[in-house]
Amino acid sequence: MKRIFTVVLAILLVSSMLMSFASCGGSDESEDTWELSTVEAVYTESATPVNKTSAEVLEYFNSLVNDIKVSKPAISYNYQINVPDDSLKVTKKGMEDAEEVDESLKSINDAAVGIKDMILKNIREKSGDIPFGADNTEYLFVKGESWTSSLTVADIDTATIKEVGDNYYITITFSDIDENGVADPLAKAFDLRDKEELLASDEFAKTSPYLKLNDYSISYSGCKITAVVNRLTDEISNLNCYKAANITADMTGAGSLEDYGDVSVMFTLEDKADFNMIWKTELPTSPLETATETAAAQ
Repeated sequence: MKRIFTVVLAILLVSSMLMSFASCGGSDESEDTWELSTVEAVYTESATPVNKTSAEVLEYFNSLVNDIKVSKPAISYNYQINVPDDSLKVTKKGMEDAEEVDESLKSINDAAVGIKDMILKNIREKSGDIPFGADNTEYLFVKGESWTSSLTVADIDTATIKEVGDNYYITITFSDIDENGVADPLAKAFDLRDKEELLASDEFAKTSPYLKLNDYSISYSGCKITAVVNRLTDEISNLNCYKAANITADMTGAGSLEDYGDVSVMFTLEDKADFNMIWKTELPTSPLETATETAAAQ
């Protein structure tokens, strides 16, 4: 049992390192969580009326989301990562599509979920606040850049907009990218880590006594960005990002795990991020201050 625990811990340690190259998330990938009010008392013209073609919606979105790094509103952020239990699977190399798990790896698969939860415990969620006027380029995607999105129509699947009350609700979706596809479109709005850099990192060097990472492949599915915009002021109040990376790691047992030979570790990494922006810094004027200013003016 101790050997099984060691095997699983080593495999999940390698798997957890792969999580560092993916960084963008948001609301539930399957459903929009907005509660849209249908009551409108008096209609007010939008600051920027937007037509509904993907090109026009995306151009509008880019201009607003990139302004966040320029105007520097106050921001509260929340990052989450998750590996769904049913996505985690350890197989013999070449048996990734097999319906039944190899009997020699059954105990490892049974224990994998518990070890995965232990590894993710302290990195599953991170949140914080950025004050008004502070540099936010290391928090908003794409980190380190002066812009947040450089997406073009060719990079996305759809860009739609809904007008409800005083808000626009924008949804941008991406086509699935298979293992042989190029993830360049995602790099224009999400953080992606360079593959060669990751393979040569000190993180993986630490796993060499147990497992050697030979290579890994990634496909993406269900990636989405949503934004809530105050249409009267052209300011984004909420930004959500969601990315799902389907990962297959090709590894070879080493040392005490040499007997396991070549194995594949497969899992889905869900990466979510949520940003709430506050654009005004001034406090409401009190009745006393108003009365004093009026008397002074007279």
